[in-house]
Amino acid sequence: MAPPPYSEHLPEGDGGPSADPVFGAGPGDDPGYLASLRNATVLGRMRLMMLVLVGAPVLILALTPLIVDNRGGAAGGAPPWIYAPLLLAAAVAALAGPRAPLPMPPGAEPPAAARLALTQFRQAVLLRFALAEGVILLGLPLAMIGHAVVVFVAGFAVGYPLLLWLALPTRGGVERVRRRLEAQGAESHLWAVLLAAPPPELLPGRTPGRDAAY
Repeated sequence: MAPPPYSEHLPEGDGGPSADPVFGAGPGDDPGYLASLRNATVLGRMRLMMLVLVGAPVLILALTPLIVDNRGGAAGGAPPWIYAPLLLAAAVAALAGPRAPLPMPPGAEPPAAARLALTQFRQAVLLRFALAEGVILLGLPLAMIGHAVVVFVAGFAVGYPLLLWLALPTRGGVERVRRRLEAQGAESHLWAVLLAAPPPELLPGRTPGRDAAY
């Protein structure tokens, strides 16, 4: 079944559209992470984008031996204090990341609520990604200071699981965000907007108003 189209009667805003008309969609309608990559939905496109982004730290890990002078590692390792910033950054990511996004206020009409939910969902995913990736990237300058590749490896080992947990929009991850959005009794319609087709201007080879199905 093709994903539902976006309504052309939604309020103008920050570019975050809402789905029409399947406002009863839920996690059971999610085809799965890999299957959604083949579907023209907002969630599928976002999942593809995040897969690309979470692959970048792996590439950096592979290049680190070419970037870092490993004299410290050869001499017995970096000083223990150099790992403290990594643990602090990981603690901040683990505590602050799950607290994004803020709950939505209740009472909004479904199209407006869905638009706001999508905007907050995108912002939350990118914020969580930044917090977790910051743990990994912090390991690179610390590895240069300590002259030990193992420092970056430690940052990667701590930060990458956080990155996958916080930033990848898996079914469980979307559900956790939805519960955050609805913590004050709001109806977010998050699944409805994520499982809808993107607006025509975001589809390759389409222009707004060109196809009557959009």
